[in-house]
Amino acid sequence: MNDVNVMATVWSFAYILAVIGLAFVAYRFFHLGAEGARKFIHILVSLWVFILVNMYDSYVWAMVGPVAFMIINFIAVYGGLASHLGMGNRKRDNGLIYYPFSLAVMVTLMYKGFLPPYAVIASTLMMGFGDGFAALVGTCWGRHRYVSFGGSKSLEGSIAMFVVSLAVMAIATPCPWYWVVAVASIATVLESFTPLGFDNITVPLVSAVIMGLVR
Repeated sequence: MNDVNVMATVWSFAYILAVIGLAFVAYRFFHLGAEGARKFIHILVSLWVFILVNMYDSYVWAMVGPVAFMIINFIAVYGGLASHLGMGNRKRDNGLIYYPFSLAVMVTLMYKGFLPPYAVIASTLMMGFGDGFAALVGTCWGRHRYVSFGGSKSLEGSIAMFVVSLAVMAIATPCPWYWVVAVASIATVLESFTPLGFDNITVPLVSAVIMGLVR
């Protein structure tokens, strides 16, 4: 048994459970709303990608966390555990299942040599931070609304998604500026128009595949 992979798995579970625990405490005792708790988890869990990409040297071990959390999140959504964080919309809460699914697919493609590590990291951070801040900005300051397949969105939230995605691409990837702008723009459109939590699949996977093709 490889100690490096065991420790990476321990760190993975400890980190995810700590994020969920903090969200629960904030929701239950400090009046953080259900949407705030959801996005708190959504944003911070994206940082898990650094463990998945950098700490494992075995594909099988790297899959343990994403597969486990697909199962755990499925049970949470359909067994009612998610309700303890104020979540009750199963169609939307399916995004909790799609999130680790996307990570599993991207890590698989990385180990197969199709995706560079930076593509997995950047795409995950765009999914986590971009979508998370888009929702928070839209909720707090969204004044210019528009209707999409994903429901009512705000121009302010979409701008936040674009700015965060642009920053992530510029910092985390060696892509030339025109691909930085292009991928950030595509991620923003996907976040705006993908319904029912499926943006947790479309945003990272499409962004990562583009980076894999143009590297």
